[in-house]
Amino acid sequence: MSWDKNKLISKIEIQEKITETTVNFAEEFGGYLAQKEDTAEPLTTSQLRKFFGEVKRQQMIGYDETEFVMLKPKLAYAVGRAKQNGRRGKVQKIEDFYYVMADAIDKVESSTDKPKAFKNFITAFEAIVAYHKAEEKK
Repeated sequence: MSWDKNKLISKIEIQEKITETTVNFAEEFGGYLAQKEDTAEPLTTSQLRKFFGEVKRQQMIGYDETEFVMLKPKLAYAVGRAKQNGRRGKVQKIEDFYYVMADAIDKVESSTDKPKAFKNFITAFEAIVAYHKAEEKK
């Protein structure tokens, strides 16, 4: 099962504040990414941690627009690698992860208060990681 891309977009509200909608989405999406399915490869902890590590590194140095927008091509590269290395005919959930993160990055970039939206982006991403881990342990 592939995640409906229309369902992915606009569910992360991070420009002004983290909302209950964002938390609920993080729970649903994080769980979905970790689930093993016959037709879809789950997002691995390694794939998630690699991206998470880069986001946390950026958090430590503070918001830098150039560094931040470069997250999109780095993640696109990971999607390409996963498709190349994945089993034929299986959907790669990392691609769904890319759509969500790219949308969230765009929301930060279109915000009037980018540093605040960046902080909210990190908080929302941490929630997705937490729910991914919780589902993985089931």
